[in-house]
Amino acid sequence: PLLPPDVPQQFIPLRSVKPAGAILVYQPMLLGSASVRYVDAKHDVDITQDLSILFPFSNGAIPVDLENANEARIDLRDLEQKPSDVAEFGKLPASAGKIKSYEDWKKGFGAWLYQTQKLDILRSPSTKELSKPGESERDFRVRLQQSGRESRDKSADALRQKYAPKIATLQDRIRRAELQKEKQQAESRSSQMQAAISVGASILGAFMGRKTISATNIGRGTTAIRSAGRVMKESKDVGAAEENLTALRQQLVDLEAQFKSESEALAAATDPPNEKPKTISTSPTKANIAVKLVALAWTPHWRDATGVLTPAWA
Repeated sequence: PLLPPDVPQQFIPLRSVKPAGAILVYQPMLLGSASVRYVDAKHDVDITQDLSILFPFSNGAIPVDLENANEARIDLRDLEQKPSDVAEFGKLPASAGKIKSYEDWKKGFGAWLYQTQKLDILRSPSTKELSKPGESERDFRVRLQQSGRESRDKSADALRQKYAPKIATLQDRIRRAELQKEKQQAESRSSQMQAAISVGASILGAFMGRKTISATNIGRGTTAIRSAGRVMKESKDVGAAEENLTALRQQLVDLEAQFKSESEALAAATDPPNEKPKTISTSPTKANIAVKLVALAWTPHWRDATGVLTPAWA
């Protein structure tokens, strides 16, 4: 059809093979293309989608059939300026041949997008990850399995780094406490032996008939008393070393139990595949709708011998 040069028109590319006996027919539709941005700062949503919508021309008082709009998965760069082959053309409404109509339809298209478009996406409560536009819950859960493992590994590594120095410090203190205990025990055994020798020498001297009061006997008695005092002191030191070692070992047991408890809590908290994702619905504001194109679109169809039309651009 002959149209004024300022009327915007595009040809949808032919994508299918011609069936036997079919005729190529271009039917007129209104094509609207826009960039729609969905923003929800609370849930960290900021997604922009490019939409191309085909509207049939109506036979009634309303020039465009808004109720039967269909999304056209067409890249604007693929649109053509002329038909693909010799073809017939469907009847074009008179309003589609006027440039003023497209100015009105552009405004109407923006209003239609504002009223009808809504983005529903899923959000993982544990990882805060968002599903992709059009991604099913099943596919989202599958994708979360990998990200969940990565998140758990990262958190577990951070937890290990938190506890590793504390555990290492306690283990080192336990080793030093064990060495100190062994040293105290060795000194205690040595003192006990010396005390036994001193006491034995004093008794032996008295038994051999030496004078009860002599410098040697007094010296030996004094040495025995001192040795006994050292034995008592070092026995207390051994007891204190054992108590310290026991306390350190208990601290290590408690710390390892705390680490295990936090690890189990972490594993339970980051289990995205088994949690219930939250649905977030976002609608665009008028300022976030950018209409890029409203034009007459000639859509290719195959018409068979019975007159049935089949879309030929899918």
